[in-house]
Amino acid sequence: MRSLIYAIFLIGITLIILKIPVFLGTHHPTGAPQTVSIAQSVMLFGAVLIVAYLIGRFFSRFKLPKITGYLLVGIVLGPDIASFFTRQNIAHLQLIDEIALSLIALTAGGEFVLSRVKEQLKLLLNVTAWQIIVVIGGMVLFIFFLSGYIDFLRGASPSLILGAGLLLGVLAVAKSPATTIAIITETRSRGPFTNFILGITIFKDLIIVLLFAFVLAFAEPLITASAEIHFQFVLKILLEIILSLGAGVLIGGVLYLYMKFIKQDTFLFLFGMILLVIEMVHLFHLELILIFMMAGFFVQNFTHFGHDLIETIEKSSLPVYVVFFALAGASLQFSVLMDNWFLTLFFVSARMLTTHLGTYIGARISGGFPLVEKYGWMGFVGQAGLTLGLVSIIEKEIPAPYGVSIKTIIVAAIAINQIVGPMLFRYALGKSKEIPEQPIPVTQPTHLKTGTV
Repeated sequence: MRSLIYAIFLIGITLIILKIPVFLGTHHPTGAPQTVSIAQSVMLFGAVLIVAYLIGRFFSRFKLPKITGYLLVGIVLGPDIASFFTRQNIAHLQLIDEIALSLIALTAGGEFVLSRVKEQLKLLLNVTAWQIIVVIGGMVLFIFFLSGYIDFLRGASPSLILGAGLLLGVLAVAKSPATTIAIITETRSRGPFTNFILGITIFKDLIIVLLFAFVLAFAEPLITASAEIHFQFVLKILLEIILSLGAGVLIGGVLYLYMKFIKQDTFLFLFGMILLVIEMVHLFHLELILIFMMAGFFVQNFTHFGHDLIETIEKSSLPVYVVFFALAGASLQFSVLMDNWFLTLFFVSARMLTTHLGTYIGARISGGFPLVEKYGWMGFVGQAGLTLGLVSIIEKEIPAPYGVSIKTIIVAAIAINQIVGPMLFRYALGKSKEIPEQPIPVTQPTHLKTGTV
């Protein structure tokens, strides 16, 4: 309760200071337009950083994920509810958000150990394939069934409904590596079930961008009769992926050389490299997540410094996750959810159902993994930045009202998935008995298959 009281007190003090705009460089003569200064954004960021940390501690007392507290603080203090943050404040803090995302992606790649993946390769491939098939196919069927109740699809042709269903389906497959890594780091969970969720999350993140490009190229002419199937868009995305992965290997190689020959202040060097790569990404339109995931993967699997890299990042992981998820919460358009709550709840429910079914089928075909069959789907609910990036492409490529309407549904669904997802994943990890505070499985390599510990 002290954490909650301190958080409320800090918000109050910050609001009082914000009433004195001359201190923050936002004072204007009467009638002049009011703007938001960078100084104000930085001050708000500092306040929210501490408040989110305190609320996260409060949530942990009830065995809820801390990142759920960070997200809720961002949502409540964001533009759609308390307006503590404005859209302009969030834009000012974009660089901080990208730095946090880079560190999370680097951790994700570093946690992807090939030796662990080989032990579960059949399970990983089956579950990934069946998730993609069942989720996309299921979403198309659901959209056909309810098209008469959806405003922008009412009376539409079957081809248009099919195109919209395919796009919603591929977006439903997308997952948030940041959420997965944050929960694993917070709970210190280790074991086959944790490796399974992490492996599929990272694997899907690598293929979802290319899958999205193929689906968009096929769906656009279905929605817009005058459009043609243009695979140059697919080739462009494929080239960006290849260049991003190549850049990731290069960054990983530079990290390896630094950790081998210099060995001092690794985090400071890493921080400077992240700033350099962020600018490079903006110039050459590359994928920031893929670059740092590949860099972490390279260091972990092709050098002897994987453990050192992860340990270096984990020393600063707490502020990284507080920053990322507090800003993510503030960025979620909660007002969109309120305006489209029925359709959003339908989409979220259909996504959970099809994800559960796809995971169950894949695990059953792989030889029977009761733990994965029952709880595996809970690790694939959270969604974040990647999905928002993909839906922004849809808004640009698909004409109104279809592109805008699809974005509205997805943005609203992300608000729910990003809150519910961490709690479900935390619950699943508890059931797997892989959180250190619980009994550690005696036969870790086999308890997924036997369902016993």
